[in-house]
Amino acid sequence: MALITLKRLLDHAAEEMQKMIRALISKKNTNYVKQVKIIYGGSLTPENSNALFSMENIDVGLVGRCSIDPQSFIKLCHLVDKLNCGEKA
Repeated sequence: MALITLKRLLDHAAEEMQKMIRALISKKNTNYVKQVKIIYGGSLTPENSNALFSMENIDVGLVGRCSIDPQSFIKLCHLVDKLNCGEKA
């Protein structure tokens, strides 16, 4: 249970950081902020992609160790495709 709680906390922290970045950009230019895609800088995996991409302020993510394992990378690609990432309004 503790690991699940920690994972949710980390996901929430990522969302909060992206939200803060978006707010800072918005202070400078409210029109531009609508066009900005913010990258999640953690390591995107098949296990965390669904949770991260369901968050309002996470647009794209960096693939780390997952890219080394072809099966894991293919799984991630399929999951992201199902989520229609990049199609947020």
